[in-house]
Amino acid sequence: MQEPANSEWSVIMSLLPPGWEAAARTYKAFQRARYTLDPGSLLRLLLFHAVQDGGLRETVAQARASGIATMSQVALLKRLRTSEGWLAWLGAELCRRLREAPHLPEGLRPRVVDSTTVQGPAATSTEWRVHYALDLMTLNCDWYELTDASGGELLERTPVKPGDVLLADRNYLRPHGVRHVVDAGAHLLVRVRWTHSAMQDDRGRAFRALEHAKTLRVGKVGVWPVRLLVPEGAPIAGRVVVTRLPAPLAERAVQRAKRISNKQGKKADPRSLRAAQFLMLFTTLPEAQLAARDVLELYRYRWQIELAFKRLKQLLRLGRLPHHDPRSARSWILAKLVVALLLETMYRNARAFSPWGYHFDDLTPLAA
Repeated sequence: MQEPANSEWSVIMSLLPPGWEAAARTYKAFQRARYTLDPGSLLRLLLFHAVQDGGLRETVAQARASGIATMSQVALLKRLRTSEGWLAWLGAELCRRLREAPHLPEGLRPRVVDSTTVQGPAATSTEWRVHYALDLMTLNCDWYELTDASGGELLERTPVKPGDVLLADRNYLRPHGVRHVVDAGAHLLVRVRWTHSAMQDDRGRAFRALEHAKTLRVGKVGVWPVRLLVPEGAPIAGRVVVTRLPAPLAERAVQRAKRISNKQGKKADPRSLRAAQFLMLFTTLPEAQLAARDVLELYRYRWQIELAFKRLKQLLRLGRLPHHDPRSARSWILAKLVVALLLETMYRNARAFSPWGYHFDDLTPLAA
């Protein structure tokens, strides 16, 4: 492939993880020079297809006009199908490099875990799910996994290490997932449903968060030591921290709960409407490390992952697939995520980009 004049593709290639070209051959994405001369040319074409917001026909036409590659729609489809493993490896390596960030002085590293869905052409339901972790210190993605619609939101999927504090929504409060986090030497801060997993208070009695929460007034914070019961394992010590939402926010949450029930063709459970008026959290962080009010403050930052999903779907148009074929669809989603990770890497390294291309600190002083 003839490199277009004034191309900045070399800058992008400099951000890729070591061994990326060899990995293209290992995962059999690139096996011979046909249409594309090397793995870099192939990757450029795949990422071009991911960001240009069109189908195969538009991609091959624009790639030919811009000098990126000349191939047919069928040839591009075949390369999408065979590049899934390579794109997944690239994304995982980019995440690993972004994960090597400095920790908070206390040795804690707050991360948010959540998932978002992707639909195919003319789809009316979820077809794919992107599981995602966001480092709150850098606002970078440090892990993701792509599954089909049946892939549940499980903490067990997420790689965890000592010092991590995982923030998560209601769906993630499951005993085995909490055990996964605690056994790794990490902590959890997760929202609680009124139908939460079995817990006991410090006297061994059954604990229901909503029953304790309803005694609180606006502005007050309730905190109760509890033990989360784990089947076939020892209970996990933690705290339930609760506050009542101010009236306007509580009413908005109640109306949202009603809309969700109506959409599902059900009548809202009165306990769901009552629970919507509170923020109820479970955390394994001890009081000595984070006071109850600080737990509530930290959980507010979970919203950052919702903003990250909005950026992926609005700026990179991740939400809608142009492909029906499952293998091509997976490769397209993975290519989108590689683009997002490259943008994060570029942002982190932005201070290194300059007309002369080096740091003054790297220069060897001239002899006097």
